[in-house]
Amino acid sequence: MTGRNSRAVTAALLLCLAAPVVVSCAAPAGPAPAASALREPTAAERATLARAEKLLTRDCMRKKGFSFWVTEELPRSADELFPYVVDDEAWATENGYGRGIRDRREALAARDPNQVYFRGLSPERRSAAVDALNGPEPVGLEAHVPGMGRVRHSDRGCEAEAQRSLYTDLPKWYRARKVTEALDIQMQSAVVADPGFAEAVTRWSACMRAEGHAYASPPESRRTFLRSGAEGATATATATEEIRTAVAEARCAASSGLSARTLTLERVHRKRVNARYATEVGDRRVLEHRALGRARDIVQKG
Repeated sequence: MTGRNSRAVTAALLLCLAAPVVVSCAAPAGPAPAASALREPTAAERATLARAEKLLTRDCMRKKGFSFWVTEELPRSADELFPYVVDDEAWATENGYGRGIRDRREALAARDPNQVYFRGLSPERRSAAVDALNGPEPVGLEAHVPGMGRVRHSDRGCEAEAQRSLYTDLPKWYRARKVTEALDIQMQSAVVADPGFAEAVTRWSACMRAEGHAYASPPESRRTFLRSGAEGATATATATEEIRTAVAEARCAASSGLSARTLTLERVHRKRVNARYATEVGDRRVLEHRALGRARDIVQKG
């Protein structure tokens, strides 16, 4: 790690700590169920898997002489919840376009005890901590990710050790996770490029104009209100208009058929991308299924 400046080390660490990671575990005795027979894990089940990995990472870091805190996941942003259009009127009434959620995410990230801890270490100690967490070099794990090319990661360090403890085939898990995480982007890009999506957006835009909001597309309306706001009375007025516009967007998403069209197109394009990467999709589903029992035990013991 000598020669690496502290700013680059800190940036690499914070990126690692922020990245959402899902893990799996060693297979129980007996044959594994076929991937086609397994459903997708629920959000709660994936949260259990992620928390189990954090707990194992914490224990590993402690053994190596460093601190590590198991933190809660950040609240999901509007982009994560609504990649195409805000179509939940109740959510829009409470959150608008999620500017408050964005601000909470930023505040929580700034106070993250792991980030604070690593920033407070000396450069030499920080380099050692990064090695302990991530491994010394990105060697040992490799995947060809759609849209990104070849990516690599160390098969050493506490992150890798935690994942290896949850299941035995770490290279298979790394490939399956990295590929399937990229498939959401592939699928969403295909949806947006579909002519049927453009037709529905045109109807949505006409509905919005009738409601007094001249926006050509949902991303345009979202960008308007997720810029940094003004102070005082202007900020209050902007927040009120944000909610009013987001509610109109949700209503128009329903009445224009945009919401229904995106669900249909997602099913079509999800099937296509999953078929293209059926091996990785199946591997991830099996590994997550086999992980859940052990992950629940780890979380219960804390």
